[in-house]
Amino acid sequence: MHPTLACSLVLLASISIGGCARAPVGIYADASGATRYEFRSDGQVFISVLGTTVSAAYEANRDRILVSGPQGTVVLVRKADRLQGPMGLELLPQPKQPAAPRRG
Repeated sequence: MHPTLACSLVLLASISIGGCARAPVGIYADASGATRYEFRSDGQVFISVLGTTVSAAYEANRDRILVSGPQGTVVLVRKADRLQGPMGLELLPQPKQPAAPRRG
């Protein structure tokens, strides 16, 4: 293999790996519990604000999560384990709920 081609392939692979982002699967909510985002692994998110829930699509792009729905697009920025949004919104990851016991 030609050395220039090999270097180009290594560079391309490192850019591709570096551009990948971990999707925020799970539930994130603000401290008051008024706003809640439930991210699913299939790119769908359910947004609940004061008891009203809408569905949207999301895409992870490095440290940004783009949430696109009927009302437009919201950009959430990942800061450590939190997601920060417009107007001071800060979403914290919520602990996973244990599965309900099965009745037999």
